[in-house]
Amino acid sequence: MTIEASFRRANHICNRYITKVEQTGLSLSILYWGFMPDHFDNAFHRHSFFEACYVVDGEGSYIEQNQHYALTKGTAFLSLPGTWHQIRSQTGLTLCYVAFELDEAHTDVYYTESFRRLAELGQSVAKQADLTPTGHLWQALIASFDLPGATLSLAVKQISASLLLSIADLHVPARTDSADTGEQPMEPNTLFRQAKRYIDDNLINELTLMTVSRHLHISSRHLTRLFQENLGQSFVHYIQERRVQNAAWLLLNEQTPIKDIAIQCGFQSVHYFTRIFTRELGVSPAKFRRIQFAEGRSGKMHFPPQMS
Repeated sequence: MTIEASFRRANHICNRYITKVEQTGLSLSILYWGFMPDHFDNAFHRHSFFEACYVVDGEGSYIEQNQHYALTKGTAFLSLPGTWHQIRSQTGLTLCYVAFELDEAHTDVYYTESFRRLAELGQSVAKQADLTPTGHLWQALIASFDLPGATLSLAVKQISASLLLSIADLHVPARTDSADTGEQPMEPNTLFRQAKRYIDDNLINELTLMTVSRHLHISSRHLTRLFQENLGQSFVHYIQERRVQNAAWLLLNEQTPIKDIAIQCGFQSVHYFTRIFTRELGVSPAKFRRIQFAEGRSGKMHFPPQMS
């Protein structure tokens, strides 16, 4: 059976029947599965849930938080809730992915803390994941659909459950001795995550060091340090980047006039918006919208080389 036929079968069975992982003390909702023999570019976007991907074959790149990560065969990468990201490939990736979220109301504290740790500390990209349990489980899941007539089996359901649990182990850094004794300070990571969420929810408003630090009840110096330590960039640059990314999404997905998009994304004027957008992405907002709609918003869509 060809990989295209196997992936079609996997898409049908997994999306129809494997929509929940439930076992003692754990409940995970699976929002969708994806098995794509040829995945090219997509637009910058974000989710309110986890999306874990695995590269079966091919080459490309994953862009997140202004960082570029090379994608090759055997690479696993994870998009955390609320994180803007993009996949690019000139030649196409053979890609598998699963989107999921934790049902905390039906999950005990051990699993809840594990997935909260994943959301706060999760590392985006794991190289040579084909040598880890996560890679082996992806391969086992794919192999389950290789034979003609393959149907949902007990093994497929168990592999799926083990796969999702392995993702939390793969993308969270190993605990140090201080973490094992409960001495690792979690507050900076929690505060940083809260700062990012507050910024994302209030892009339309004026966002200054003072307003955000007051919301978090910390000093402006502390907030500045959080962005430098976690992203290696300034608070101001992060906000500009978020506003541009949000504007790019609106340009692709809404028919809203550009001047209104500028206001929605917190820019002082359409002229200032155009200048910042062009500086960051290499094209004006109008040209960006025109190019993307001309080439299509899915499939083999290529962004200007200046985009990051």
